[in-house]
Amino acid sequence: MLNELNDASPSGSDSAARKGRSPAFVALSSLAIVLLVVLGVYETIPAKQHEVSAPPDPIAQAIHDLQTSQRQAVDQLKALQETVSSDRAEVKRLSDELTALNAKLDALQQSFASAKQQPSAAVQPIEPARPKRWTR
Repeated sequence: MLNELNDASPSGSDSAARKGRSPAFVALSSLAIVLLVVLGVYETIPAKQHEVSAPPDPIAQAIHDLQTSQRQAVDQLKALQETVSSDRAEVKRLSDELTALNAKLDALQQSFASAKQQPSAAVQPIEPARPKRWTR
């Protein structure tokens, strides 16, 4: 009889153990373990702390304001450099035009001076017209 109880007992507990290890139980247990691991890792990640109620640090605010001002000054400086560059190009163009006009003026003055210096022989004086005689 003892043998029968011993024989019945292992076979009874064996079927109970098999029911406890069904594929659904193993899957749910694995899922629970994975969720616990993910939650543990998530808790160890430091979160950003936003201090909304605390006023900003005056030094940090001053540094931020200075950086903003510096960026604006750099932008204005770039704009001024572009303006100066375009103005230089315009001045160069006008200077070249003025040089060309001066050269033309000099050429005109020289031709006028040389025309005055030519002898008057080139210009023949016109004799007064003679009155006609009436013939009868």
